[in-house]
Amino acid sequence: MKKTCLVLLALLFIIATLTSCATPVESVLEEPDKETLLYHATVQYGNPSIIVKDNSGPLLVYIRFPVARGFADSYILEWVHETHQNAQAKIDALRETDDSVKGELNIHFDSYLVNDRFVGIIQQGFFNNTTLINPVDIIQTFNLDLEGEVFLRNSDILDFSQIEGILSLLREKIIEAWPYAVSVLDNIDESLLEHIAIGSYGIYVIFERSIVLPESLVAINDSGGTLRIVLPYDELDFALRLGKEPADLTEEPISEQPTVYEPGPTPYVPIQSRHVDPSKPMVALTFDDGPSKYTERILDLLERHGGRATFFVVGNLVEAKSDIVQRAVYLGCEILGHSWDHRDFTKLTANEIRTQLLNTNAVIESVTGTSPRFFRPPYGAVNDTVKNVSRELGLGIVNWSIDTRDWESRNANAVYNITMRNVTNRAIILNHDVHKTTADAMERVIPDLISRGYQLVTISELMYYSGVIFEPGKIYRSGD
Repeated sequence: MKKTCLVLLALLFIIATLTSCATPVESVLEEPDKETLLYHATVQYGNPSIIVKDNSGPLLVYIRFPVARGFADSYILEWVHETHQNAQAKIDALRETDDSVKGELNIHFDSYLVNDRFVGIIQQGFFNNTTLINPVDIIQTFNLDLEGEVFLRNSDILDFSQIEGILSLLREKIIEAWPYAVSVLDNIDESLLEHIAIGSYGIYVIFERSIVLPESLVAINDSGGTLRIVLPYDELDFALRLGKEPADLTEEPISEQPTVYEPGPTPYVPIQSRHVDPSKPMVALTFDDGPSKYTERILDLLERHGGRATFFVVGNLVEAKSDIVQRAVYLGCEILGHSWDHRDFTKLTANEIRTQLLNTNAVIESVTGTSPRFFRPPYGAVNDTVKNVSRELGLGIVNWSIDTRDWESRNANAVYNITMRNVTNRAIILNHDVHKTTADAMERVIPDLISRGYQLVTISELMYYSGVIFEPGKIYRSGD
């Protein structure tokens, strides 16, 4: 009788899911809000490293920066820590008079490698708090000569004796991107070239949204963050001062703005079928914020011990780490979304949340062939808007029942002890695969969970074999 009930529940579960897949989203996609279109990340130099601080404090922090085990690492890390400390100091000062103040610091990077010698790094993001009307843009560029192991100054990249020609080209490119800007670009000067970076096919010029265009104009036709212009190498050759003009610049530039896609219907079943005994204990190990170089170690362990896990990936990292993502799927693990760029969804509009989810699911589908039915919001932060958009798009929300707080302790023993002390049947365990100490902890966690009789399953397997009825917009914290 019990087995029959489980089968019926599973059938109802699949029917409910397939029904949810038919949820129309055409109305969402007719006129996508240009303010929320997102940038693809480019990572040609260094491995992404992350500083993250969850929503238990007054300041949410997500800073991604490159680590290449080279001469530049310590300087970049120093800038990261200084930026973090400045934001924390600002929040602390505000909370002295109003302890309800909260903030968010969110910074990402793009890196470009040219001729295996020159590197351009763009650190870009924002700082916001509840006392500000608009967020404060954060921009920092680093340009490197790997051969000489030196940082390049702007004057090492551009010949400023040709400033009139450079500014004329910059003005031309700005107007190409924003034709209505012609009326506000009568007087541009060298100050606009404060933040420049070596790119794959040109020199990037990055400036705050209010520097070149008024906020009202930027909101019409931009992503709402800092603005970028590319000065192509073949048009800038009169003013280039690099050792030689970067080669192989004939490729068509990759579009900075991804298309918003409608995810196709996908059966809510495990990616690869296998035997899971619903009468025996099971647990879902989950990993946020990747993929990263440590994800591969965790996959090695899962493969060695015959376990599976779920990876909640940051969308703009997926293409750069597609080989890791595909290997995870090949091993039967599950890839679900964790937003496009780790924004706090409770601070976003409904349309911004839609774009975050649709773009993340689109890139996951392009790499894995499967469009997710679940996602995990950054920091686990959910409000009614998040629930409503999730319901509209036919997506379930996954949080957790056990938080290892691996991001805080950075201690393998602490992660192991929290996991083994609190594990229960059908638990969902939160980890982050961007920390070496988490990968170290999994060396013991994975075999010890199995030795205790737990089946290591994906989120889809946990829900399916627990007989959970799928409801779009619902928050799932376990398989119970």
